[in-house]
Amino acid sequence: MQQNVLTIVKTNPNDLYLREYLLYMKSDKGSRPKTLTGYEGDLRRLMAHFSTRDLLDLRQQDIREYKFSLVDNGLAPRTVNRAISVIRSFYEYFVDHDDYDIVKNPAKNIQGMKVPRTIPITLGEQQAKTLLDGIMLTGRHAIRDYALFATFLYTGIRVSELISLKTYDINFEDCYIHVRDGKGGKDRIIPMIPQLANALQLYMQTGIVYDEAIKNENRSAISRYKCGRKYFVTGPDDQTLFLTQYGQQYSRKGVDWLFKGYVKKLGIYKDGLSLHALRRSCLTFLHKQGVDLFILKEISGHAHVSTLEHYLAIDTSKVLDAMKSHPLHNHQIDSGLVEMVRAR
Repeated sequence: MQQNVLTIVKTNPNDLYLREYLLYMKSDKGSRPKTLTGYEGDLRRLMAHFSTRDLLDLRQQDIREYKFSLVDNGLAPRTVNRAISVIRSFYEYFVDHDDYDIVKNPAKNIQGMKVPRTIPITLGEQQAKTLLDGIMLTGRHAIRDYALFATFLYTGIRVSELISLKTYDINFEDCYIHVRDGKGGKDRIIPMIPQLANALQLYMQTGIVYDEAIKNENRSAISRYKCGRKYFVTGPDDQTLFLTQYGQQYSRKGVDWLFKGYVKKLGIYKDGLSLHALRRSCLTFLHKQGVDLFILKEISGHAHVSTLEHYLAIDTSKVLDAMKSHPLHNHQIDSGLVEMVRAR
């Protein structure tokens, strides 16, 4: 006779803390799935490091030593700083709740690491023109691809936002793009210049098909390339703006593959060049033209102006002009005098 055995599984309290915190970040703070995954990864690393201890019993010295362990493991300064920021937020949640016996945030005064300043990798103005012109001249699906990358370069939109755009997010009458549910769950409006509006209208409304002659040793024929959006709709249409040749919404990897293919074919690829460089390029172009940082913040969807420091490439021509205002700029040493003095 089989007996039912009641097994009591003791749940690790740290797991319960983690679940409660992530639920709070999702329901109250509106954190996105990708953000929650990052938070969970940082906190599980902390839990693994202190596997035999209750996280709410840790003290400032414990968190400081943990930070040093991350450095010793070779994590980049930005990665360490993000981990400490997540841990600080984690403890702040429990300090603010009377249900838990913790009155001080042990990560509150833990300083972040100094992050080396690097020059952001962007496309130059001529390279950006080469990309757009090259797409129209060589692209198999030129109308679609031109509209896609023009949207990047003319708006500075995020990849995740671009692949989520719907046809009804493009307002041709008032010339703007409505970005829905962007980072942080925020909507924003990005104005369209006529060149971008024309590119999107061509892609969405005309459905042009290119005819290209194929001539080789074996055959001569006409290859027909689908370019307009209507040619990519293969099933029920959910109004996703940019569709693959199989009628699917683009993934981040899919757009990256398309981008890398073009920049390599056009000879403008360089180490570190990524899709994110298109966003940086747009913001840098606007900044060079004197667009106010607060306006750039609204266009890019950043919460803080300071974040733009990581995006804007240095305009070396303006730096050179500034250096020319140095009072010793026109100073020239008398070479004849030097030779006379040193000859003594």
